[in-house]
Amino acid sequence: MQVTSQRSVSAPSLLPVQTKDRAASGDRVELGVAEAPGLVSRAQFHTWMQQMPKVELHTHVEGAVRPETVLDIAGQYDLPLPASTVSALKEKIGMRPGEDLLAFLKKFDHFRFVFDRPETLSRLAYELVEDNAQEKVGYTELRINPLKNRDKVGIGEVLDATLSGMDRACLEHGVKARLIASINRSYPVESAMEVAQAAVARKDRGIVGLDLAGDEVHHPASKFKEVFDYARANGLHVTIHAGEAMGPESIRQAIDDCGAERIGHGVRLGEDPALLRRVRDEGVVLEMCPTSNALLNVTPDLAAYPLQRYHHQGVKTTINTDDRHIFGITLSGEYTTLAEKTGMTLGELQQVAANGVEAAFLPPRDKAELRREFQEQMGRFSAGLPGRNYLIRPQAD
Repeated sequence: MQVTSQRSVSAPSLLPVQTKDRAASGDRVELGVAEAPGLVSRAQFHTWMQQMPKVELHTHVEGAVRPETVLDIAGQYDLPLPASTVSALKEKIGMRPGEDLLAFLKKFDHFRFVFDRPETLSRLAYELVEDNAQEKVGYTELRINPLKNRDKVGIGEVLDATLSGMDRACLEHGVKARLIASINRSYPVESAMEVAQAAVARKDRGIVGLDLAGDEVHHPASKFKEVFDYARANGLHVTIHAGEAMGPESIRQAIDDCGAERIGHGVRLGEDPALLRRVRDEGVVLEMCPTSNALLNVTPDLAAYPLQRYHHQGVKTTINTDDRHIFGITLSGEYTTLAEKTGMTLGELQQVAANGVEAAFLPPRDKAELRREFQEQMGRFSAGLPGRNYLIRPQAD
């Protein structure tokens, strides 16, 4: 079946409209934009972000492998240890300021063996969902490139194992998750079509979308038009990495040639005001990954990160980790960092979290259920707060 686009759908607000009594004076404070801003410590704000319900739409299984798990799997299968301790492995695989994309790609050389077996892939998916559940992420769309070492594990085996681990984690932790199959831009079209076909064959088992990642410069999205036409005609949603290494033209191509409903990163959208207005008006959603973009030199620093600006311009934005254990981050930490570096308020971040619900690649009934659950959780969270218009107190130099 043809996927119905999620663009330009006006959704109800997922944020509770309420007042709260001040314990000391009995004054009623409206939790809205008119409320005078308050300042809290970074530690307090981070605690709120850990407690706030969230959704994550852009997280790669490959970059979310716990260092402890790498060493455990190496020992379990009597493989050469990539490092003697967890801290030493973190030093090897962690991304540091000043490193480039090539350095980033080489990080995976230390632990590619964890992707060679269905049972280890299942574990990785389980642990990704578990990590998110522990910081109040009620819905995750994880993604994986299923073209691994085909002598050891086939495309279908990768997807089946990932789905199995994902489903088990959801059942045990009371959360929801879906899977996106990811294609690398350097692949031949024939290989990309194999991935799309395997994903379509599993669309009733939890695969909801097809992704395109990798080298924007030498492999334009237009190369894969027929693959994404096939995916969309057969019920999959589409998200494309774009506007990261390349500028707005890459985003435009992702939308026009591949039917992208969401854009992975999209940092450079603002370089083309006309395209920004189009993205806003058509409801295309940005899956933004702040620390990833800063460490890979897509943005000069996080103080200049454009998410808040895009949010104020009406573009639907979401916050994501991308590759959490390569970048040494959590989703709660990303929310806190944006508040600290760009001055986003608690209320703005609540709305960004709500955007993730509306952007989820779910059918209407499932999305309505997720929306209801999220609204209830956000209502309980907000009821325990003194207000929504809070900022992180600036640190003294």
